[in-house]
Amino acid sequence: MTLLVATQNPNATAETYVRQHMRRIAPGRTVGLSFALEGAAPSDLPFLAVRGPANPVLRKLALLAGRQRYGFAGAPVGRSRRQVIRFLRENGVSVVLAEFGPTGAALRDICGVLNIPLVVNFHGYDATVMPQRPEIRRAYALLARDAAGFICGSEHFRGTLTDIGLPTDRIEVIPCGIHSDDFGAAAERDGHTVIAVGRLTAKKAPDLAIRAFALARRQVPGLRLEMIGDGPKRGACEAMITELGLADSVTLRGALDHSQVKSSLSRADIFIQHSIVAPNGDTESQGISLLEAMASALPVVATDHNGFSETVADGETGYLVPERDVEAMAARIVALAQDADLRARMGAAGQQRARRDFDEEPITARLRACLSRHAAF
Repeated sequence: MTLLVATQNPNATAETYVRQHMRRIAPGRTVGLSFALEGAAPSDLPFLAVRGPANPVLRKLALLAGRQRYGFAGAPVGRSRRQVIRFLRENGVSVVLAEFGPTGAALRDICGVLNIPLVVNFHGYDATVMPQRPEIRRAYALLARDAAGFICGSEHFRGTLTDIGLPTDRIEVIPCGIHSDDFGAAAERDGHTVIAVGRLTAKKAPDLAIRAFALARRQVPGLRLEMIGDGPKRGACEAMITELGLADSVTLRGALDHSQVKSSLSRADIFIQHSIVAPNGDTESQGISLLEAMASALPVVATDHNGFSETVADGETGYLVPERDVEAMAARIVALAQDADLRARMGAAGQQRARRDFDEEPITARLRACLSRHAAF
């Protein structure tokens, strides 16, 4: 019996947890599927990349057929549907883990036809912004009726799923885990490097992080800020760096591979993340970057956003400040920058918490147990 892990694009930079699930929940008994693969398909497991019609007219007809027949425009139809059904049957799939709500909506009807339990893992945008669209609300209502279970990363986010109509008694909170042994601190840290890791998007508010850093630097002139990630707010960040005269102290490094991120975290001194509820309602779910920073023995200064309080222990592993309160974030950065003992104490506590509560081994075991309750694999 086999587990299918389905997603849109397993090669997406931010989706390390999806690749982790494909390889660690059921090694040797897992197959993968994607609807929007970019780059090469994973070579270490059977994998199906579902591709719709290339012709724009046929693509539009396929979307219309998916909506009318199966309740979701992204559901595979015609040859693609037959291809998915054949793949599931040939590989003896006994349970499906769909990463993100739309993936679950796309596979809902097929899982029903084949009598395969479907468990849908929600991560953020799929539960906060997408349900604003009537079509998604209708698709999620069908998921609420038919899916065997749902997973999310925090108790706070469980409330979000309940608010969009998913049944509370079928929602299980299982945070994403990290391979904590991959992270650690360099032998020497100079106390002056502040780091932020994440896409430059509205919900991560990198411009507010820069403003907070600028205020902190007035009191600690030697501070430097390194921002890793790219996205639509890069231009706004560049303009703010120029406006505030921070060209010599703020570096936008763009998107880096995971090994480079780990190396940068190991050399930094303070981690910051100023996540907010974006104008379109988009929010974070759990905060994987927070975990990676904690595992690197970094004290964290973040906003009290969504489920972050379930990740960061305020006053113990770092500090939580109100969203959009750049003065409060600046004050916490200054407190840490001026106190090496405080940084070391909070960093050590964060590393212990990351290894104890968020290491991928126990988290993967919880996922395995959750899926096994629905079917053997």
